Amino acid sequence: MKTNRQILMLSSIIFMISVWGFMGFGKDADLFQGLNLLLFILIIGVAVIAGLNMIKKDKEKKEGIPVDDELSTKIKYKAGYKAYMASMYMWLFIFFFKNYFPNTESMLGGGILLSALIFFIKNLRETEFA
Repeated sequence: MKTNRQILMLSSIIFMISVWGFMGFGKDADLFQGLNLLLFILIIGVAVIAGLNMIKKDKEKKEGIPVDDELSTKIKYKAGYKAYMASMYMWLFIFFFKNYFPNTESMLGGGILLSALIFFIKNLRETEFA
């Protein structure tokens, strides 16, 4: 039986694929070249990491392990703080190199995706060493 989280994840993946398909076939833009390819890879990377985290939490829930306890909450807060500080430096570098982005939307979208990726990486590292 599928949980609400699995249904939400599958619907998010289907929505993402349909948006990318619409963008790719709707206009003559080079969807898989240059910065667009990098953004596409980042989106897929974030989706894969989120899916793996969902599968891991569902497995732990089936085994009877509590999903969130005091230590995991503290680890998430610590990872969030470190990711926030790292993303501030990342945004600084993005604004230094803003002339290399084709448009503002690409710069903003890439920054948001990189911030999410930094949080996932920090969260995995903090969980690994706890």
